Amino acid sequence: MTPASMHAMASPRRTLITGAARPLGVELVRQCLIRGDKVYAAARNPARVPVLADLRAEYGGLELIALDPADPSLVADAVPVLESLTDSLDQLIIAPAEPGQHEKLADSERDEALSTLSGTGLTEHYRRHAVAPLLLVRTLLPFLANRDGARVLVVSSWLGSLAGKTQGGDYATCASGAALHMHMRAVAHDLSEERIVLMLGNPGHFATTPDGPAFRVPIDEAAIGLLSQMERLPREKTGSFLDWTGAERAW
Repeated sequence: MTPASMHAMASPRRTLITGAARPLGVELVRQCLIRGDKVYAAARNPARVPVLADLRAEYGGLELIALDPADPSLVADAVPVLESLTDSLDQLIIAPAEPGQHEKLADSERDEALSTLSGTGLTEHYRRHAVAPLLLVRTLLPFLANRDGARVLVVSSWLGSLAGKTQGGDYATCASGAALHMHMRAVAHDLSEERIVLMLGNPGHFATTPDGPAFRVPIDEAAIGLLSQMERLPREKTGSFLDWTGAERAW
């Protein structure tokens, strides 16, 4: 084994995580830092997420990037910043998106019910939650293609399952989830030409506090499970939709 190859083996994985302002995104950042990754945590305004500053102070190896996948101007600004930090990524993790900059809870709830939904709301939800992740993967492909065997994890939800849709409501979330699944299934096959493996991951009903409901999986277990399944997914199974436990989800 040459010194160069030994150095390559010893180098930490370079992992970019979007959605780092939300609970699951923060936990994915934390778990990647614990295992020794060099992490690039992306949020619309990371300076307003104190826990990220705490993690950087505790672990080191963390860079903060202003990036919202659904904001084209922030994506464009983030690319040269990322280029100044690294020339490649071993892993890209697209965690649940932040709400829109001017989005209110009442707006998002409106587009989940038949009586109040609007075409404008459904279209914006689709753009933010289904189109933006696909465009981000395409934008960051040069970074991923520079690393043999790079991995992509896109965090999704069981609500995007057509087979699992057995009741009404949740129009925006379910429709965007199903569209995201098709986008990722398609791009997974294109990425396979670059030896990149992609997984859609369902974190389940995770608890964000230790005293969360007993039926919810602890958030650290959900994050660790997603990372583990992404890493062990065989190349021929790229594009799979798996639970954090490894169980396959129905499409």
